[in-house]
Amino acid sequence: MSGSVGGIPVQGVIVSSIQAGKGIAQSVVQGWVDEGKNNPAKFLKELQQPSGLSSFLDIKI
Repeated sequence: MSGSVGGIPVQGVIVSSIQAGKGIAQSVVQGWVDEGKNNPAKFLKELQQPSGLSSFLDIKI
């Protein structure tokens, strides 16, 4: 396998790893999009949930 990263030709394991990671990322994002389309109420409910970080950053004076 060969490809180009920043205009520089690259071959071998690096290219195959990048392509595999890209494929996995695309399938995950597409799954999120499909889930949001199929069940918008669940998607909105999950968006409205407070994150763990928000409770960590809650500062009381």
